[in-house]
Amino acid sequence: MQITKAVIPAAGLGTRLRPVTDVLPKELLPVVTKPSLYLVLEEALKSGLKEIILVVSPAKKSFFEHLKEVFPKLAFQFVIQKEPKGLGHAVLMADQAVGPNPFMILLPDIIIDHPKPVCLQLIKVFQKINRSVNATERVPRDQVSLYGVYEMASREGRLHKAKRVVEKPPPEKALSDFVVTGRYLFTPDIFEVLKKTPPGRNGEIQLADAMNTLAGRGELYAYEFEGLHMDIGNPVGLIRANIYFGKKEYGKSIYQGLV
Repeated sequence: MQITKAVIPAAGLGTRLRPVTDVLPKELLPVVTKPSLYLVLEEALKSGLKEIILVVSPAKKSFFEHLKEVFPKLAFQFVIQKEPKGLGHAVLMADQAVGPNPFMILLPDIIIDHPKPVCLQLIKVFQKINRSVNATERVPRDQVSLYGVYEMASREGRLHKAKRVVEKPPPEKALSDFVVTGRYLFTPDIFEVLKKTPPGRNGEIQLADAMNTLAGRGELYAYEFEGLHMDIGNPVGLIRANIYFGKKEYGKSIYQGLV
């Protein structure tokens, strides 16, 4: 089955990057010479995706309308999320736009660089197992509280069958050091699960809680992707991404004259 649609939740306030995000959405902050969202959309294009569903706030919609001209090979649809109620709620808003087929979720503040795009890696896995499969990687134990964390039931090479998912546990209570990493491929069953998922951490509908339900049913897998992951939703991550892509594009010349 061909995967053609991706949901990009872009209604967040970008509070960790204020005050710059008070005037410009975090999804459009520059990584060298490109708005960061462009890098995510390029990954989508290289993976064969054709339709992008942007979940945006009313105030941010106008910032993204130019994307139709910049990416003419992608069809864009905007879904309005009037107030941020969690990632799970943002995804649920896209239910009607996605329809009855499997789809991807791409977090716009996560950039993953690899010659074979992570979206495409997940699509190839899905074509073999026909089950929801999300990207994962291992992180140091003192960082697990920044992520959703998996407990794995079994593994075969890079592919793991998930047993549980917990959102941002303290390190001493983490189920493992395998974390949820901003790229997801779901069957449409996720929408019915989200509709029945009560508010969790911070009073929000958490996607991780819905994933935990799928894992409990034996219907969720996690794939150890190949690539370098950068979280640009915080100042240090944004700086690292600019250094990484700046060096990749301009070489050591970017350090000239710096102490």
